[in-house]
Amino acid sequence: MVTQPPSALEAKPTARGSLSQVLDLVHQHRFLTRSEICRLTGLTRSTVAKIVAQLCELGLANEGKVGSLDRVGRPSLGVSAADNVLAISVHPEVDYLEVKAVAFNGQIVQSTKRLYPKPRDPAQAVEDMVFEIRALVASLERADHSYRVMGAGVIVPGQIDSGSGVVRQAPHLQWFEVPIKQQLSERLPMRVLLGNDASLGCKAEITYGAAKGSSEVVYLHGSSGIGGGIYMRGMELKGHGGYASELGHVRISSSSDNDYSGIPGTLEALVRREDLEKVLGLNQVSDDVLENALLEARTPHSTALAKRQIEALGIGVANLVNIFNPQTVVLAGFLSSLYRFDQKYFHQVVKRHAIPAALEELEVFVGELGANALAIGASELVFEDLISNPIAYMKE
Repeated sequence: MVTQPPSALEAKPTARGSLSQVLDLVHQHRFLTRSEICRLTGLTRSTVAKIVAQLCELGLANEGKVGSLDRVGRPSLGVSAADNVLAISVHPEVDYLEVKAVAFNGQIVQSTKRLYPKPRDPAQAVEDMVFEIRALVASLERADHSYRVMGAGVIVPGQIDSGSGVVRQAPHLQWFEVPIKQQLSERLPMRVLLGNDASLGCKAEITYGAAKGSSEVVYLHGSSGIGGGIYMRGMELKGHGGYASELGHVRISSSSDNDYSGIPGTLEALVRREDLEKVLGLNQVSDDVLENALLEARTPHSTALAKRQIEALGIGVANLVNIFNPQTVVLAGFLSSLYRFDQKYFHQVVKRHAIPAALEELEVFVGELGANALAIGASELVFEDLISNPIAYMKE
């Protein structure tokens, strides 16, 4: 079943109450005991019991007695995030369209992928997205009538006007000033939200992955280009129009090589997935295939290219460390392959270019969520809205 979006009045942000607070914790942890909720929130046992009962009544959580090998005494009442409350992630790329159903507990329920021999123009892409979303929803309803779809999150490899939902520029897709949110909202009976691809990957890694528990995070994601996300004091840095965190366009060299937006000498211009694929004799392969080939080949040509890209990546990361002083840096997409190729050299480069004090407590991780990171991040757009006003969302 598709849940209609709340009305304009109901969807307005509300004060973050105890209901949303507890729901957010259950969503992020996936499973908590009542006693753990009391400890994390400071709420009384009776208040937590009432809130949990309300969340279960709304269909957002389930409760039952559980025991664990590391727990002593009687089994506790455990609260788990609902696995039948879903968001649809929609990922249009140059050579494919991927649509996934993501549950409120962060698990992928179903997915479908359509391959393209050539890029689709915006009108064709919208038609395909509407078709695939409807098909996936129909498949979900056939599989389990209890599934409830809360909305759709669209992953955009480019800049989005955060107010209007217009894709200002997505160079790889050749989309410019495209009102995707409006076009999809007019065709679908659900709330539609848009996010930059790398920013969504960052959101996912903070919620469930490598950066969980970190409040200051710099995230870099490499795919057809390089994007990023930044969180400071637990809040995403979006900028005035929502275009912040375009970290791939930070200039790190006097090179005349251009990135995909035509800017010379940037991180994206010097660290290119297609160059790695070319030297390895590959073409549009998955991150896992690329990484295996890179780590196994180690030919003089592939090693020299990887070293150059690692140096550029290290300089870029050092610049970001100097500016933002993050607690955690996460490298995702094909950037994790470069890191694994020679971690020691990467850290040497970062150390050479970064302020020593900013490195003292810095941790660098590769992304943990792999190919599902962007889909989970897109689902978070929907679930964040749901958490802010669960009663309005769960009304029939």
